[in-house]
Amino acid sequence: MPDPKPDVEKVLSTDKTVTTKRIEVLPDKVVVEGTINIQVVYVAFEPDQSVHHFHDQIKFTTFVDVPGAMPGMDVKVDVTVEDVSITRARRDPRVFDVSAVLGVMAKVTEIQDLDIVTKCPSGCTCDTETIDVDHVVGSNSRQVVISDQFEVPNEKPPVEKILDVDARVEVTDTRVLRDKVIFDGEATVQVLYVGMLPEQPVHQLHHTFKFSDFVEVAGARQDMDVRFNVVVENVDVDMAGGNDPDRLQADLVLKITANVVEPRRVNAITDIRNCNVDPEYTKLRIDSLVGEGTEQVVVKDSFSTPEPKPDVLKVLETTVDERKITEKKIVRDKVIIKGYVDVQIVYVAALPDQPVHATHRRVNFNAFVEVMGAREGMDADVDVDVEFITSAYESCHIHVEMVLKITARVTESLQRNVVTTTAPVPTTETPGTTPCPPGGTFEYVVKSGDTLYSIGRMYGASLAEMKEVNSQLDNPNDIRPGMVVNVPCVPKG
Repeated sequence: MPDPKPDVEKVLSTDKTVTTKRIEVLPDKVVVEGTINIQVVYVAFEPDQSVHHFHDQIKFTTFVDVPGAMPGMDVKVDVTVEDVSITRARRDPRVFDVSAVLGVMAKVTEIQDLDIVTKCPSGCTCDTETIDVDHVVGSNSRQVVISDQFEVPNEKPPVEKILDVDARVEVTDTRVLRDKVIFDGEATVQVLYVGMLPEQPVHQLHHTFKFSDFVEVAGARQDMDVRFNVVVENVDVDMAGGNDPDRLQADLVLKITANVVEPRRVNAITDIRNCNVDPEYTKLRIDSLVGEGTEQVVVKDSFSTPEPKPDVLKVLETTVDERKITEKKIVRDKVIIKGYVDVQIVYVAALPDQPVHATHRRVNFNAFVEVMGAREGMDADVDVDVEFITSAYESCHIHVEMVLKITARVTESLQRNVVTTTAPVPTTETPGTTPCPPGGTFEYVVKSGDTLYSIGRMYGASLAEMKEVNSQLDNPNDIRPGMVVNVPCVPKG
């Protein structure tokens, strides 16, 4: 418990969010570092039983096994707090034990050029499947430096010494032009510092500012989509001018990667049989688009002016500081979404000199978007835009109303064997001889994507016949490229 706060009588509510600070891809593994941000509202152990609030951050490091992952590949990580338990420690009533359960999802991707067979060779029998893929038109990375100067909040003491800094960056809007992608973003800087006071207490402050920049991507066009990956490579915060304790300068170095994509529907051939063709198979892991939906939601909130702010005479301006999705869950044909919008309200105070003040409010929202075909276990990308916001003062309360546009895009990870090349099977038959007499077998070298079933179908043998002549296999369902299996000779005609 922070020293100025009174002891806890009863915990009323607990709010928790997760911030990812570092992601590193290692061979077959993704390492994730971050912090859990916990905010507690409680009744104080005092005669008047006033309500108080405190917050803390807990660092964590974990990893996810991702077979095939290698350094340099792209990675997407989603961390959710599934459960948090806060209990008072027996040894000290001002110390609390925290236990948290995190759900960590890591998806590693690599951009590859792949030619697949889409036309069935003459005389063959083919199996085909329609696959929706995001075709990468172009990709480019760029280092961007963003900076901002800001005042230390009035309620905080001046800065004596900066102890630690951290930053979170989010791309909030994108516009694709010809051969260029323009993006808008928000950066939030957190500073831990020693206050310039006789007792030199440690304080924390945060500051959010907006920025815009662009990345050149050859081939980009207005009707295409863009996927962004932002990495904070360095963050530095110091006193402005090197010696101003009431004003800070933040400098961030970002690595921005933009992938411009367009959806394509491909009729891929997954199997070829009953002909003199030797196909080569490649296992394709893809994110197939299940569906996309958009919902407009009206969110309202009313609250009194927080202490020690003066009452409101007239609202001047209402703006959005930050918007964030804190939880998303897929159920049948729906994506359930929870999040918040941080609102800043600038107003004329109801005081004789009518000074201008500002107050902040976090407005929570719950909503859902219908996406037909969505099922639990699929992946959802959710975006929230504030299309309209207004506020007014009435009956001693500030009333905020906003219209949110929520878009959910649901994808499903699939694995398919697709035919990438075909070649005629060389014939070694000699006139007057039977190359594979019925009842005999011949050897076959397993290729990528082969199974006993697909090999047998290629030469007219059933799966049971294939298993019968391959009793030497430890697991008939697990054959790998380079292995040699037996194929029974089946009578022709």
